[in-house]
Amino acid sequence: MTAGGGGAPLTAHRAGRREGTALLVATLCGAQVLEVLGVTVVIVALPVIGADLGLGEGGLALVVSLYAVLYGSLLLAAGRLADVVGRRTVLVVGLVATGVGTLVCATAPTGTVLLVGRAVQGLGGALVTPAALGLLTTSFPSGAPRRRAVSAWTAAAAGGGALGYGAGGVLVDLLGWRAIFWLLTALVVVLLGATLRRVPVAPAAAVRRGLDPAGTATAVAGLVLLVLGAGFVGDPGATPVPPLAVVATGVALLGAFLLTQWHGRDPLLDRTALTHRRFLRANAVAFVNAATTSSSGTLVALAAVEVLGLRPLVTGLMLLPLSVMVVLGSATGGFWLRRPEHVGMAAGLAVVAAAMTGMALAVGARSPLLMGVAAAVAGLGLSWAAVTSTDAATAALPAERQGTAAGAVNTAAQIGTALGIAVLVSVAGVVDDGGGPGFVVAFGVAAVVAGGAGALVLALRRPSRVR
Repeated sequence: MTAGGGGAPLTAHRAGRREGTALLVATLCGAQVLEVLGVTVVIVALPVIGADLGLGEGGLALVVSLYAVLYGSLLLAAGRLADVVGRRTVLVVGLVATGVGTLVCATAPTGTVLLVGRAVQGLGGALVTPAALGLLTTSFPSGAPRRRAVSAWTAAAAGGGALGYGAGGVLVDLLGWRAIFWLLTALVVVLLGATLRRVPVAPAAAVRRGLDPAGTATAVAGLVLLVLGAGFVGDPGATPVPPLAVVATGVALLGAFLLTQWHGRDPLLDRTALTHRRFLRANAVAFVNAATTSSSGTLVALAAVEVLGLRPLVTGLMLLPLSVMVVLGSATGGFWLRRPEHVGMAAGLAVVAAAMTGMALAVGARSPLLMGVAAAVAGLGLSWAAVTSTDAATAALPAERQGTAAGAVNTAAQIGTALGIAVLVSVAGVVDDGGGPGFVVAFGVAAVVAGGAGALVLALRRPSRVR
């Protein structure tokens, strides 16, 4: 047999293996695109949804933050469920739940029904994300393949943002806001087929672990109350209970959650995770990164109508550079992953702080062009902070805890999203009922938070390995 004859089957085998790997990565990253679309595609449509269903600013903030808080508060439990039951099974169930939620939203006759659909979407997203990320990180456990996979995950999130802002604006202008939820439903069907065909059945964890119902209940209740209370601080007359009392109850429940984790027999986060400096630092960066950048998208969408007088299509195009730059920034994520973790995380947050400052200036100057430039800069910083924090958080825990690690870092990001939107939209409203100066102050607060967190990461740095 000639060398050429013997090499041909081997070459074909390798090509087929590469193709299978690429399809696996595409399917798992596609699941992340779906969940990011669940936020970004709706942001562009918020003003139209409010006008059609009679929702004020508080209700519109809930359209985004209710999804984010339920999504984020259930991620830890969903990550544990994925580790125990099997990640592929949880991924499929999560996709089905997401599809049900999008159908409810697409046909919602009232704002209340829409919020119910968003809650179901949040539940589905909580199941999808840790299962998909856990499958991805265990398929590529180390080295260059892992760096490429994590960068692809972050780029997929940005692609979802770009598709959401761009397609959302077009669909709302041409077909109305309900079309965005039909788009999400169609994507669910495609991903279900790809998952059943391309994602292999992986064994559940060898060590059977419980689902920690006490920890899950206190975490979900505490986070929901914290975000809902924060969202109405600027409008205390809108709720039967004072918002600060709701916030205080949420904080107390989160304290109870930490006690159950510290003293429980089989907690979602054991003492090792709760005292692991690398793991905690990565989650804190994910929280701040999402709290500032995700909330900025909602603020820009509202300011575009109230201050700049733009249509949804133009608003989507103005936000598009943010997601495009996240894709480009994620493509260079390997640069930061080959350096100490704190450097990439601090650099990302510093760029986010600069972008938030630019957005404040754009509102003050009534300049859509400056706002688009600032959005692009925000995308670059977001990508650097997201890639490094995601890699650090998942690498901090062992392979059998990857569902939990993925759930934790995504919980931090989603709760950051929910709290950031609730607090900063309230800040804008408290200052002047959502007018220009209110948005300037809200963006300024975001800039201070991101910049301060970046400085803290550097100040508290500890030597970490270069990967």
